Amino acid sequence: MASVSNPNAAVVAGNGLGPKTYVYAIATGTITTEAAITAMTTTYNMTIAGVEGTGDGEHVIAQGDGGAEAVSGISLVATFDQNPA
Repeated sequence: MASVSNPNAAVVAGNGLGPKTYVYAIATGTITTEAAITAMTTTYNMTIAGVEGTGDGEHVIAQGDGGAEAVSGISLVATFDQNPA
């Protein structure tokens, strides 16, 4: 079980990585990982923070304003807000 080593700290939702972080799943039968990343960075002005792989159902971590789930083959899995938002 996770614990807080600083007794003055509080466990709260958030990641501290940036303004907002998105986890997207890529359906490579519909769109390539490369094309999905291009859409995220050019159309939606997002910054890529991580890529799990290039196979079907792999995940891409992106930061920015979101919206890439509007592209066929890109599914939003999770969203994290920076704490404090």
